[in-house]
Amino acid sequence: MDAIDSFDRKLLDLLRHDARQTGRQLAEAVGLSPAACLRRVQRLREIGAIEREVAIISPQVAGQTVKLLVMLVIPPGKPDRIDRLRRKFAALAQVTTIYHVTGKADLVLTVECASMEAYANFTEVHFYSEDIASFETIVVLRSYDAHPEPAPKA
Repeated sequence: MDAIDSFDRKLLDLLRHDARQTGRQLAEAVGLSPAACLRRVQRLREIGAIEREVAIISPQVAGQTVKLLVMLVIPPGKPDRIDRLRRKFAALAQVTTIYHVTGKADLVLTVECASMEAYANFTEVHFYSEDIASFETIVVLRSYDAHPEPAPKA
């Protein structure tokens, strides 16, 4: 990957929180011209530093109002099992993130469902199989942005 300097890192940090910022907004934050910022953002896309840009849909609009973290324990012995499960879960609309982790669990999923009843049905269909030894669910009560936007300049 091409070299990334401090301006690029600042741009990436700003875009990570709001990818719809204009060249002017980025320029004010990093101290470069709007044109220079937009050229840098385009280069960051081209070199793969920005993999994709997505819209975060309100769970209420999406009809998914319960967020859960699910830790899956996978039985040992079949090396391809993790990858097969990763592909399976990636294809499900309810699964928004998949992590391959260390510790007691092997995979951690972020799952969003319309209700706990919908999640119960989801578990019965997808988690009760020989590919999954056990699972544990954590219900998300609230989410907080770890890097809130800076206060507007006066």
